Amino acid sequence: MSFRVRLVSVLLVLACLLVLLVVGTLFSPDRVQARTSGRPLLPGISAQKVDGIDIAVKGQSRVSLRKTAGGWETHTGARTFPGSADRITTFLRTVAGLPRTSLVSSDPRRLAELGLSAEGARTLVLHQTGAPDTVLLVGKRGPSGDADYVQVNGEASVYLARGTLAFFLAQEPAYWYELHVLPDDVQGTTIASISVSGALSVDDIGSGVLRGSYTLRRPSEAKQDEWVVGSPERPADRVTAGAMANSLALFEGVDFVEPSGAAAVVGSGTGGQLDIKVTTFAGKAYSISVRRGPEPGKVRVTTDWSPWTYLANVLLLPRAVLPESKLTSR
Repeated sequence: MSFRVRLVSVLLVLACLLVLLVVGTLFSPDRVQARTSGRPLLPGISAQKVDGIDIAVKGQSRVSLRKTAGGWETHTGARTFPGSADRITTFLRTVAGLPRTSLVSSDPRRLAELGLSAEGARTLVLHQTGAPDTVLLVGKRGPSGDADYVQVNGEASVYLARGTLAFFLAQEPAYWYELHVLPDDVQGTTIASISVSGALSVDDIGSGVLRGSYTLRRPSEAKQDEWVVGSPERPADRVTAGAMANSLALFEGVDFVEPSGAAAVVGSGTGGQLDIKVTTFAGKAYSISVRRGPEPGKVRVTTDWSPWTYLANVLLLPRAVLPESKLTSR
């Protein structure tokens, strides 16, 4: 064999080895994983288009959320309540943005180990009108503590999805309720006046009796930090009055009880009643009545604008309804 033939043969062998090396590198598991890592876990999901959410834990339904013409509703067993659009929207944005960080396994024998057995997994079903449902099985938290083992739509592959998915799926049904006592147009900056009357015992939190017979108001919408209180009117402390208005606007319950018509008289004979009227610069008025709840530390709240009765933590009241003396002190 001549030198030229031997040289060509060697060059061909080297070329073949180089091609094999390149192909092996490009298609190695590490390289494939590197290309898929960081892609959306659920590429077909749009937070704006999802109109239904079902969450189940260990095969038992925990809560169903449905989007209606009037907003979101939550369904827990036979109970249907308004849903929190803010929390649901935050959750959907979190889900839509979940990255597919790494492929853990494609071996079905490892599902129980990763918390993805029928008895251990949490199930998230997302509904979109005109599109197939997306089913996400969520298992244990990964070893780094910032990602969950997940399966998508029954695929054999198990991925780690980094994010706060576990936080949302661990919440009780009441987390998804819209429990703000006042509607969205009532904010600390839109409140024109707050009238307080009556008295309510709050001995169990060491505050004695909350009472009031006054009106706190802003003389002008343009001057947000100016307040007057009482009759005759006196200047109120700007910081204290503003903090009270913000606390009242954000006043939130911890759960719903039966509709207000059926619950209004429950507990009305003990502890007294506190009545609050809030008006906005847009001319809207909302009335709130607060009575003692069925257990220590809780109060029942009814309004003239909502059919629901709210169960709230009594600890929130002393910040949302201040004595007149505190509003004028500096």
